[in-house]
Amino acid sequence: MKKSFFRRILVRECPVWGILFACVCIVCLTGRAAAEPSVGTSSSHTGSQAASSVGEQEKEGLFSFFDSFFEEKKEEAADAADAAETADAVREESAVSGEAEADPAPWEENDRFLAERHEDGALSLSGTVEKGDTAGGILQELTSSSEAYAIVDAAEKVWPLRKIRVGQPFVFVRDHAGNFVSFTYEANRDEQLVVSRQDGELKASLEKISYDIELALVKGEIDSSLFDCVAGQGEEPLLAIRLAGVFECEINFINDIREQDSFEVLVEKRYRKGEFKGYGHILAAWFTNRGKRFEAYLYAGEDGVLHHYNARGEALQMALLKAPLAFTRVSSKFNLKRRHPILGVVRPHEGIDYAAPHGTPVRSVGDGVVTRAGWGQGYGKMIVVRHRNGLETQYAHLSGFARNLKKGAKVERGDVIGFVGATGLATGPHLDFRMRKNGRFVNPDDIIVPREEPVDKAHMDDFRRQVALSRAFLHGETELAEYTPAEWAR
Repeated sequence: MKKSFFRRILVRECPVWGILFACVCIVCLTGRAAAEPSVGTSSSHTGSQAASSVGEQEKEGLFSFFDSFFEEKKEEAADAADAAETADAVREESAVSGEAEADPAPWEENDRFLAERHEDGALSLSGTVEKGDTAGGILQELTSSSEAYAIVDAAEKVWPLRKIRVGQPFVFVRDHAGNFVSFTYEANRDEQLVVSRQDGELKASLEKISYDIELALVKGEIDSSLFDCVAGQGEEPLLAIRLAGVFECEINFINDIREQDSFEVLVEKRYRKGEFKGYGHILAAWFTNRGKRFEAYLYAGEDGVLHHYNARGEALQMALLKAPLAFTRVSSKFNLKRRHPILGVVRPHEGIDYAAPHGTPVRSVGDGVVTRAGWGQGYGKMIVVRHRNGLETQYAHLSGFARNLKKGAKVERGDVIGFVGATGLATGPHLDFRMRKNGRFVNPDDIIVPREEPVDKAHMDDFRRQVALSRAFLHGETELAEYTPAEWAR
């Protein structure tokens, strides 16, 4: 009799499973036979034959059950094998025809990286920096230790890889033979570090990141805060910060913002592979504050650097910022007759207190030199910066200083120099900001600060042309899709 599939498994193809199933069968059959009621001795022979017949039938039925079970599994395995062969054939055909897979898949050797095969057989492995990562650690997961060290060493003089930040993307590429081709890391939103093998040597360079640029017009009317208004238009908070940065020397965004203030901003949006990657240049912006409209237009000045100017060609940037913090509130104004909240005596408050959360970055309001960075008795941790024209600014009650900030260090307008705290005589976290003119304390709100250089007269016609282009976009006279970045990239 031809052996069934199950019998072949028992005998030849899978003896271990065969023995296991045979034992189960014997136990089941033995238990069932033992459960049969005994009969008298006169019918013992007949009962024995009947039991034997039943036992044979049960065995055959059990064999048939397992036969059908394993036949089904065998068919499923065959179908799976066929599907795998078909998928392999499709991949091979795609590789030959030059068609890459649509989406990267997790790399088989380490699923934290996504793998994408190129037309020439090269393999790109991409990922993002995670907490606790080092450049050397990442690279050693992708290549040998010696090559990882060589890549880090090659990058050192161009952009040190020890400065990698969590969340930043990178791509490691190897050719069809597995040899290193390049390593790319996005150093910031504008530049990427590229380490590649050229003529047998590893060379590093900083390259501009290529984006797809779209021009957007964002409008809003403030009913609570600039942040909320920008978010209500479906935009990211960064746009509010960028917009405030354009007008920060014209408008005090801490004191001056009111409900029904409004804005219109013409801004570039950056995309890569269809994914939004942040904002580019603000080409133009209008901000109406307390009924007065402020205008800003982007233009490359005589130094070749892009700056914002008003419609008359006057620079919006001034020598000093209006405030050392952004988006906080004034908790105590300049007051020569204020009662001290801790000492309880009338003591002149020759500065402005800005209430802000602990750790909020504090910026230098202008270019200058640090003349003090240390403990100032009741002022706690404080910084003093000397500026031009006899001006000096003080920043008190700080929780700490910016890295490498010390006496003698040069700072520029807008540089972060410290962080809000409550050191010294302070009831809570805030910044005590003071200004002196020729050795005498003055109210910072009363200081008239000169503007930076205006548009050169020789370039005024070109500047007016760009102002007209910007206004055409703002008024809807020109379609946003007609924007050409080259018009502003000078």
